[in-house]
Amino acid sequence: MPSACLYLLDEPHVRLGEARLELTPSRPTYLLVYLACQGAWVERERLADLLWPDSPEEEARHNLRVNLHRARSLPWAEALEVERDRLRFAVQTDVALFRAALGRADWEAAVKLHRRPFLQGFPWHNTPALEDWAALERESLLEAWQQAAQRHAETLQQAQQHPEACRLLAEILRYNLLSEDVLQNYLRAAYLAGQREAALRLYERFVQELERELGLEPMRATQELAASLRRAEPPPMAAPKPPPRIPLEVLRPPRLVGREAEQARLRHSTALLVHGEPGIGKTRLLQEVFPQAPLLRCREGLENLPFYPVLDYLRHHLDTLPDLGPYREDLARLLPEAYPGFTPPPAEPSSARARLLEALARALAPAGRLLFDDLQWADESTLELLLYLHNRGQAWVGAFRTHEAGPALAKVREALHSSGVEELALEPLENSTVQALLADLIGTPEGPPLFSSWLHRQTGGNPFFALETLKSLFENGVLRAEGGQWHTDLDEITQDYSELQIPPKVAEVVRRRVGRLSEAAQRVVQAASVVGEGFTPGLLADATGLSEWMVLDGLEQAEQAGILAGTRFVHDVLRQSVYGAVPSTRCKILHAQIARALGTQAEAAVLAEHWQRAGEKGKARELWLEAIHSYRQKGMQTQALVVLQRASETLEASEAGLLRAEVLLELGRFAEALAAVQGVKPQGQTLYQQAKAANIQAEAHIALGQVGEAEKTVQVLRLLLDQLDQQDQAGAIVDRRPFWLIESKVAHYLGQAEAAARLLAPLVGAPARDPLQATILTSLGATYDELGDPERAWPMHQQALALARDLGAKHVQVDICLNLLWSAIALSQVRNDPRPTKEALALGEEALKLGQYGGSEVLRNNLAFAYADLGCWELAREHYEWLAQHAADPSIRCIAWAQLVALYARINLTAQAAEALNQAIASVEQTDLYIAHIRVLISTLKYGNEAQVAQMMPYLRDQNIEPWLQEELEQALAEHAARNGLRR
Repeated sequence: MPSACLYLLDEPHVRLGEARLELTPSRPTYLLVYLACQGAWVERERLADLLWPDSPEEEARHNLRVNLHRARSLPWAEALEVERDRLRFAVQTDVALFRAALGRADWEAAVKLHRRPFLQGFPWHNTPALEDWAALERESLLEAWQQAAQRHAETLQQAQQHPEACRLLAEILRYNLLSEDVLQNYLRAAYLAGQREAALRLYERFVQELERELGLEPMRATQELAASLRRAEPPPMAAPKPPPRIPLEVLRPPRLVGREAEQARLRHSTALLVHGEPGIGKTRLLQEVFPQAPLLRCREGLENLPFYPVLDYLRHHLDTLPDLGPYREDLARLLPEAYPGFTPPPAEPSSARARLLEALARALAPAGRLLFDDLQWADESTLELLLYLHNRGQAWVGAFRTHEAGPALAKVREALHSSGVEELALEPLENSTVQALLADLIGTPEGPPLFSSWLHRQTGGNPFFALETLKSLFENGVLRAEGGQWHTDLDEITQDYSELQIPPKVAEVVRRRVGRLSEAAQRVVQAASVVGEGFTPGLLADATGLSEWMVLDGLEQAEQAGILAGTRFVHDVLRQSVYGAVPSTRCKILHAQIARALGTQAEAAVLAEHWQRAGEKGKARELWLEAIHSYRQKGMQTQALVVLQRASETLEASEAGLLRAEVLLELGRFAEALAAVQGVKPQGQTLYQQAKAANIQAEAHIALGQVGEAEKTVQVLRLLLDQLDQQDQAGAIVDRRPFWLIESKVAHYLGQAEAAARLLAPLVGAPARDPLQATILTSLGATYDELGDPERAWPMHQQALALARDLGAKHVQVDICLNLLWSAIALSQVRNDPRPTKEALALGEEALKLGQYGGSEVLRNNLAFAYADLGCWELAREHYEWLAQHAADPSIRCIAWAQLVALYARINLTAQAAEALNQAIASVEQTDLYIAHIRVLISTLKYGNEAQVAQMMPYLRDQNIEPWLQEELEQALAEHAARNGLRR
């Protein structure tokens, strides 16, 4: 059956499909009309009182049941719903459509829907209460229509449709002749529509009515308008009506409402993580409680820039930097503008990373409590600094979006939780709090309850969305601030403001607000959204092609509209909304313009991001590679991986895969490095790329204890290099040192020290000053150590370490220190002097603090060995236990278990010694490294049983090892033979 629609703002009737049914006055009809206008459930008791106010309750209820039965028989009553205590008639009405038009500020539709006053002339037989209700509805709806008609008339006049405007204004005056402001508009429209005589007649009627009703004369402006019409002269035009104004209190709420408990908790904490959905009020809460504390804002899109929010803050406070003492040079390397004209010396032997964290902590210390905002976009270095500051005892608060926290932040949260840091979840505002917020904004003791409930439902209690909704309503003219109150045209005719319509998403609200700015201001705001934060008029002028004066004007317009605040967006949701609405072609152009304007002022990663979003992959590629190289040189390999992931779109798959494998090697993530390089498809690779891949594979195999696989890979590498020579393509290889280096390393692990030395010696004189040259120097030193010549090896290691320090290459320093330590032990034995070992121990411990790199585990192993050699058993045991449990390299784990056997036995931990030996023997099969096999064999000969010795003896081969280790093996074999009465 077709649905019905009641027309009550016209000749009262029902439209049922194509049929028109007149409304006949009867109680069943009255009942349905009232229910239709309410739209919601109505209690039976209320209906009985309206229809039979003078009847006893039982009689009234009986009458209601009878008339309800009759109402159901009407052909248009199908939608009537009946329950025990309440009724509802959810049918469409022109009244509801009229309210909805008002709610969406569609004045033209509202005018067309209100054809005549509500149920005008419709008889109400013996139902005075309902008649009174209808009269009130009629008056309220008519007043709302008049407001809508005036607004539509203004639109018509602006469109030069003067006859239509004149007719509509005359219609308003028919119901309210004494509305003098409407009369003034009518007189102007009548002149322009050529209806002077009709206008003057209406004016005379107005004069008479005003005198008769109020004893007044028309205002001077009205008299002048009438005089102009009599003279047939153009009437004075009205002053331009200002656009709808958003109250300042809505643009900048004066007070934080409804967060009293959260504020108290913040004030009593020294460290706290605050989280919630976007717009929930995290930033406002932090700044309300700690207005003087610096706000360190992380930014979306800048996750590739280490320490971005901290450096951004320090750059704006260079004049207040404290004296950092010995850490001045560490900050200067990261923030050179802090010390203009100062060139920092090479890094000290201590951990550059630890020193940098300390330098930043000292620079931030005078600021007191720190506020970290939008931690979901924090780079890993900033998160590391946050942990460091926390451990130093500096007060801080961090905020992040609940559902946008990535793995790095999750790891930091876990670490903070373990140290007792709590979290504060910001929940949406309750309905009562939204009402209190409105009271605060309006300046009244209590907020409007119905409107507050509607706003709470629409926004879910999100403060930012609530304010954006209010701004939208003010901008559309739906909401008005008049006489210290807020009003809408629905106030007197709505039940719950459900007729109000707002854009479904904040993005649409923002789009409309930006659309109301001048064209130049729109261009400025769009460019600002591409920059993000910290934009300047000069930069925006270069990006938009506007003069700086026009840019300043655009910035001022955007600030007045509540979009910008200084050099940033009021809220990042606004920036995201503006950016998302920029057409893709224009967005690419803006990114390119900004990249050009920034020139060399920005970091390579920032410029690369702009060029990549501009679609200029070639330019982005070069800058990404520059950024990756810079981070690797500074020992920030983890950051290099992050940037590489972003840069992968601009790189060839083989190039990205090989680069990723190299960085993973430097981080000591050998299995991942091997998987990465093996995942690179050889098809389409140059011979040089194939050689590079083989080089990386060999490095990874060695690190994983797979010496046999490394040897096979080096054989492949030799063939590739021969092919390059045969094809006369050697010029394509920028540097062949890495290939000779890996070949020497494999020879070293195979016990072919002399061959390794022959490969490395010609490379020492190379003019290059780079991390690779430092590696070659220390590798040759290690080869001399293996040949039993520490006097010759020691200066090679020292020269390598000095070069690595100059370069700031942290992972190379780790590698050198592990070799240096091993060399120092042998040198101390040769000289019978412990000083080289002690010096190397100090360097090694400092190198361990540089971070986890490829050589870190070997360095720890060498430290443990050196401590044992000096008789520092507890320090040795700590390092070996860590390696046995955590080392990624199976060779290192194997050696650690073997060494723990002797250490446990020395302090009479018999059970632990036996278990360590079991673990050592079990781990032998996981490595091909002969030195690891010998270490386990020595421990087994000294502390194992005959079955274990028999299990290990097959690992004894005729292979060269370092003389001192050969001597130790010979001694263990002799002692075992003596204990068992055997002859060797």
